[in-house]
Parts: sequence; C-alpha cells; structure tokens
Amino acid sequence: MYDRSVVPVEGGAVDTVAGPDVPVSDVDQRALRFWQQMSLAAAPVGAPQPAPMPVPGELRGVLSLFEASAEGSLHGGPSAPSAGALYPYEHYAVVGDPLAPAVYAVDATRRTCRLLHRGASVARALADGGLELPGQNGALVLIAIRPWLSMRKYDDRGYLYAQLDTAHLGTHLLCLAAPGHRRAEWLTRAATGALAGLLRLGERHVFAHSVLLLGDPVDEEPSLARSWSCADWRGMPFGTRPAGSSEERCWRALAPYLPSPPTRPAAARHRALLSGPEAGDGPHTTHHQEELTALAARRRSAKDFAAGELPVARLRQALARLGTPLTTDLADADGFGVTLVARDIAGLDQGAYSVQAGALVPRPTAAPAMSGDDIVRICMGQEQLRHSSAAVVLHTRHADIFRRGMRGVDEALLRAGALAQLLYLGATDAGMAVTTIGGFDAGRWHTLAGLPDEDEVLYVAMLGLPGTSTVKSDRLQPAHAHGQR
Repeated sequence: MYDRSVVPVEGGAVDTVAGPDVPVSDVDQRALRFWQQMSLAAAPVGAPQPAPMPVPGELRGVLSLFEASAEGSLHGGPSAPSAGALYPYEHYAVVGDPLAPAVYAVDATRRTCRLLHRGASVARALADGGLELPGQNGALVLIAIRPWLSMRKYDDRGYLYAQLDTAHLGTHLLCLAAPGHRRAEWLTRAATGALAGLLRLGERHVFAHSVLLLGDPVDEEPSLARSWSCADWRGMPFGTRPAGSSEERCWRALAPYLPSPPTRPAAARHRALLSGPEAGDGPHTTHHQEELTALAARRRSAKDFAAGELPVARLRQALARLGTPLTTDLADADGFGVTLVARDIAGLDQGAYSVQAGALVPRPTAAPAMSGDDIVRICMGQEQLRHSSAAVVLHTRHADIFRRGMRGVDEALLRAGALAQLLYLGATDAGMAVTTIGGFDAGRWHTLAGLPDEDEVLYVAMLGLPGTSTVKSDRLQPAHAHGQR
C-alpha cells in the first residue's frame, strides 16, 4: 500500500513524497525527494482534452513533403540520425484561407498535427512580419530549434552543431519541395517575431530558425502514404518548462547573443550559394529538381572509409553539386570559400585546391603531406576517418562574420551547412562515402588548406571510398527519452 508521507527536508521545510508505509526515520530523505522529482501525474478526470479532427486538405502538401523527407529512414533496427534529420526540430505549418489562416504543430515522428490557432490572430502575426501565404493552397513551414539539446552535451560548441544541422535540414526540405510545389523558397531571414510570439516559443525555450515557403502543390490532391492524426488543441492548457531547468539556464545564457528577428523578410533569389566565374542565377528545371529529390532519399552519412585511391572524375562529379542554385534569401558572400584538401586521389596531386562554382582550380595552392595518423589527430581522435581520401574545408573571412555580430555567425553557418548538404547529394550521385565532422582542429585545417590569416574554418567534410561499417540513415530517430518532450 502507498500513501503520502510528510518528511522534513534541508532548510527546515517539509515535503510530501509518495512511498510505502515505512517510518520516516528508516528511509533516505534525499532518495525520497529525488524519487518525487521523477514522478509523473496524469491529467485529472474531467480535465480538458484535445478534440480529434480530420486532417484538413490544406495540410496535405506539407505532410507529403515531410513523408518524402523521411524516406531512407530505418524502422525496427538500430540507426543513427544523418545530417538533415527531422528530429528533434519543431515544425509549424501555416495553411488555409489567407484571410483566416490556421497554424498547426506538425510532429513527423509521431505523424500528428495539432491545431493551435486559427483566424485573425494568425493573419495579424503574418501581417506584422510581412509574411503571406502564397496562394489558396500554399503554406509556410516554420522550423524552430532548441540548440541546448546539443549544448548540454557539447557545451557552447553545441550551438554551432545545432545551426549546421538545421541548415542541412532546411536545404533537405527545399530540395524536396521544389519539384512538388509551384513555388518553393527557404527564408532564413524571415520576420518571425510576431508568429513566434503567438506560438509562445520563448516560454518553452525555443526560437524560430527559418521559414520554408511552399506555393500551390503541383498535384491537386497530394497522396499520403500512411495515416496521420489531427486534433484541435485550441484552448488547451499551455505547458511551460520547470523553473531552474537546464534548458532555462541555457536560454538565459544564450539570450544576450541571439540576434533579434528581422522586422521584414528579405527577398529570395534562385542562385548558387558558392561564388565563382560560373556562378549566378541558374535555370530552375523540373528535371534538375527531380534529380535532387531522388538523391535525397538515397543520401547517407558514412561511418568509415576504405583504403584506396578515389578516382578524380568521381570527385569532380560530387563537387559539381556545390554549384547547384537554391532559392533562398541568404545574402551574397564573396568572402566565402571552399577548399579541397586532396590526400589520396587518383589523377590529382596531393595538395589544397580552391573550389569555385563547384569546379577545382587548375593548380594546388599548397602541398602538405598527411598520413592517416595526421587525419585522426586533427579530427580529434576519430579513427573511422583514417582512410578518407580528401577533405572539403568550408571557410569565410573573419570580418564578414563578426562585423555583423551573431547574425553574421548564424548566416555563415547556414551557408556552410547548406553547401555541405549539396556535397552529400553530389557524393551520393558519384557513389562516394561522405561524412561531415564538427570536431576538428581548426588551426591545423587552416594550415593544410593554405588559407589566408583572415579566414575562419567553419565546417569540414570528409570524402572517400565506402567502408564496411553501417551508415547513418535515419531521418527520424525519435529520442523522446532524452528530454526533448
């Protein structure tokens, strides 16, 4: 039998704990208190419950996109999330009549939708941010992030990983959305302040990252592969994070550094993110976008590499994808660069080569020697990278980042993550193994790539022949036991 016992705690206060009928003097009070902190309580009988509702037709285009973005996931077996995974990010879809739109929370792992707001409040939030639905069947998908999921494991560097991973995700969704919608744009500088306020994201230590704008679907009635559920959550009690939690501490520490959301969105353009003599506004062809969609489902992150020379033709094929035009609002960045550090490439001398518009320059700019031991050491002991054939170093000018404060940091990481996602697609197309790494000696890679003193190393991707280990292939990887819900 269990009852509620009153026991003293530190400071002379009293506490009530659940436990068996035992004398207080016979139990460890600290263990009892910790047990109480771990306990859960269900909603009482008669408490408000969300009302089930049919999945609205205007959501079908958004949900079919999420279904496509999850293709390649493993089900029923162990796997690790690959770059571009949907989880643990939060997604909110604004759909419906432009005069009375609705906003839904969409959980791709649970395949659920929750109606949060509808009508004038949503329309006003969009108007205040200069945002509008692109047509009767268009949608806006807000990506929201909680970087402390990475920061609690990697400290401050976790913020960098969160931004890079979200850039992979945004590019992944954009590449998939383009062929299925008459208009698809990734707005990294959308004015989301009013919408985030309506959703009370700050009270849950979440902040709006970017917006995917989707025009009318090409198919009038997009099909859904499996059932989704939907419920009306309007009027439901609003949950908040407990005071003094690790997320609250991270939120308070990070808040002074977060850039304020823009008051008006920037215009999106269809262009390559990597400058060069061949870069510019590229053609937007259905065939090209369908290629990206097919590659997105096959894309994997390598767990290791096989020893041997990588053919230079396959390398050039993979790098060519870096010149892929994307429709985004990222500002021009002439100081952004990509450098290939070649180590074991058949038909290419060892050295560092500048990559412009997806093509290698004719001559290496440096010729450092690298052994397998060197690679492992400067990649912070990652033994699985020993036999990689080349590295792609993404970098930009120091001043171009920091003269714009944290917004400059965020945009530099967005561009690096987006280009890395394109490199993944190119490597998939060329039959190469690829993985990006966040743990690396930036100074050593700076030297190996022959970069000028004014440049900062942002991100490194390793390329090579496929190894024998499993690949990272899950796009969902629900880790609800890790504190994300």
